[in-house]
Parts: sequence; structure tokens; C-alpha cells
Amino acid sequence: MAQNQPTFTDVQRREVFAEIVTKDGVPVLSIDKQVPGGSSKRLLLLNKVDAKQLADVLDHYLKQVYSLELSGLNASLSPEDMVQLFGEDDED
Repeated sequence: MAQNQPTFTDVQRREVFAEIVTKDGVPVLSIDKQVPGGSSKRLLLLNKVDAKQLADVLDHYLKQVYSLELSGLNASLSPEDMVQLFGEDDED
């Protein structure tokens, strides 16, 4: 794994690493999670079309969440609340 620090930690407390990797001059976005022992497991490998589709889904999600928060219908949850709601990583 090229990075020392995770890009982010998800709601299931998984350390997630996002990195642009290039093979034969073709860049792709690699999304990996850290597994016990310090190695990583690939979650996604995205080309520019896939990444754009993911960006669109994320934008839609953020608009929905912010809208709910502004209307007072959804309070922000702490990281501990998120783990209780969604559970820990099952390390498949």
C-alpha cells in the first residue's frame, strides 16, 4: 500500500485508501480497505466513467442528507452511533 494514512474511515470503522494507479499509461482509481496484518483488499477499481458515476451518486446522496438536516428531519450521528446502526466491518 503506497499510503501510510487512510483517505478516510467509513461508518463501519474500515480504513479506506483511495489512490490513482497507472498501468501501461492508463490511470484508474483504486479503492482499498486495510485488513488485519497491514495488507489491503481491493474494494473498487474505477475508470473515469465509473468514477463519474460514483461522483454523481455521492452528489445526490449529499444533497439528500443536507436537505434532511436543513429541514430538521435528520440529526447527525456520532461515529459510535453509526457503528451501532450499521455494524462493524465483517472482514469478508
